[in-house]
Amino acid sequence: MEMRKGFTLIEMIFVIVISAVLSIGSFKAIEALYIRSAKAKAITDMTLRSQIVLDQLSQLIYNRIPNSVIGYDANGSNECEAIDDLSQSYPIIEWIGIMDDELLQNKYDSFIDMGESNRTSRVLATRDIRAELDADNVNLIFAGTFDEGAEGAVSACEGAFGWHGRDSNLSFIVDIDENSTKLTDDEDHQPEDIYEKYYLSNTAYAVARGKDLNISDLESNCDGGNYIFPEQLDFNTTLFLFYGYQPFEYQSGNEVDETFCGDSIGTREGNVSILATDINAFEAEYINRTIRLNIDMNRTIRGATSVYISKQKAIY
Repeated sequence: MEMRKGFTLIEMIFVIVISAVLSIGSFKAIEALYIRSAKAKAITDMTLRSQIVLDQLSQLIYNRIPNSVIGYDANGSNECEAIDDLSQSYPIIEWIGIMDDELLQNKYDSFIDMGESNRTSRVLATRDIRAELDADNVNLIFAGTFDEGAEGAVSACEGAFGWHGRDSNLSFIVDIDENSTKLTDDEDHQPEDIYEKYYLSNTAYAVARGKDLNISDLESNCDGGNYIFPEQLDFNTTLFLFYGYQPFEYQSGNEVDETFCGDSIGTREGNVSILATDINAFEAEYINRTIRLNIDMNRTIRGATSVYISKQKAIY
């Protein structure tokens, strides 16, 4: 009996078909594992990055002048509202920061000796304050009843801190000497009351997504026009931090109208840094005497739908 020495054509076709089916099945299984792994990696990465961003912002906002926080729209309408009186959602949040590092380094103690101060000569006795602070174009803001949230709550956008061309009636330029601080000699810009506690500030901050700004404003004004964007940066989904500008700047009867460098109007000054990318939404709101920051992030996974994550943090 003669034995077969090979496969018939039909048998070879069957083998090829079965191998193809197995290959497709294996490919689909491997693809599913890849997508699952990519999603898990993206979620982990976005979770960590969103937490880092919220921690950074919460630290900056925590060291704020109370009631200086505002919501703002840079679309040219110059809309502004104090955060504890918001009637709508604003795409930009701004606040005035306390010189906290200098306070921790004992460069000043934030209290005035009312007995040794002289209102007539506008000299405030401030113990242990260092004259070197005078080089930082420092402004002084009296605490008043800020700590209780009773004073200036509504006036943040009505002449309190100089936001976007408004008056700066609660912030004062000072000349600093060892153990004393002298208010400027401008008769038209003097405090109605002097309080024991005060804050020092030399910068305001703003946070906004690129989608709510004009990229040409950043390119022309930020870091003196020298800021370079990373290549292939998605401007619309990038969250920016602005600093190094002084809306409270005041020059002998003239409000300077200094705004952050990404603004569409005003004397745009200061610096910018990238807080995070892949930001789908950013919002700040005021609930039960706390500021709530909300961040939504998303990332597109090849071969799958986008991955989303939402995170919130409260700041007291």
